[in-house]
Amino acid sequence: MRQNLKRKATEESSPIDRIVEEAFHAINSQSQSNDLLIDMPAIATIKNTLQKQRPYCKTKQGESFLLYDGPLGGVRSLVFSSCNDMAYLSQHENWYDDGTFYTCPSIFYQMYSIHTYYDGISTPCIFALLTGKNEQIYTDLFTVVFKKMFQSRLPIRLRTITINFELAVNIYNVFTKNDPTVVVRGCLFHYGQSLFRKFVDLGLTTAYKNDENLRESFRSFAALSLLPFNHMLWGFIMFNSYSTCISRH
Repeated sequence: MRQNLKRKATEESSPIDRIVEEAFHAINSQSQSNDLLIDMPAIATIKNTLQKQRPYCKTKQGESFLLYDGPLGGVRSLVFSSCNDMAYLSQHENWYDDGTFYTCPSIFYQMYSIHTYYDGISTPCIFALLTGKNEQIYTDLFTVVFKKMFQSRLPIRLRTITINFELAVNIYNVFTKNDPTVVVRGCLFHYGQSLFRKFVDLGLTTAYKNDENLRESFRSFAALSLLPFNHMLWGFIMFNSYSTCISRH
């Protein structure tokens, strides 16, 4: 009975609760159900055992989902993606990466994801549980991703990668050193968040809430990042002159 439950948990994608419920329903339908139930451990114990038994490395369609289990930056990390996800990602020129630091398992530092965007839909294709956010970890991660694509004979059409500003320097260094043809861009949304955190650090939170001119200056400064690189200096000079005029009034 127990071996049968373990086999189902390993081979099937049905929820553990359903597997256990079906097993107990089958026992209840047998003539000697009372004797069998007496010998069975508590339901909570069975569910806990089956949760540990299930590898969580396949999709509901039965595809392999565990892409890599090994060191990244010298420390064990896990990378998840299916063959279909990798093929879909490889077909697109623009990738979007993000790191989530608050919703990953406690033994890891972040859950890093790689997405692509097509026809108005953002699709996550790779998930990596990482132990840090240093340059070596990201170098090893992208080495694994590209190596897997090469092994699967997938084309790599990557041209631009848009990233969270918390990760910007290290990711920029990875591609500058290893593939300078890829353009690394920052995300405007995360850039605005980073600027506002600086406002908070400078003690300007109350002033920002009460002063419309300050809010407009904040938005204008954030918009400088949208200018072509060779117009940045001119834009900053104009912004500085505009801000000075506002402060005088």
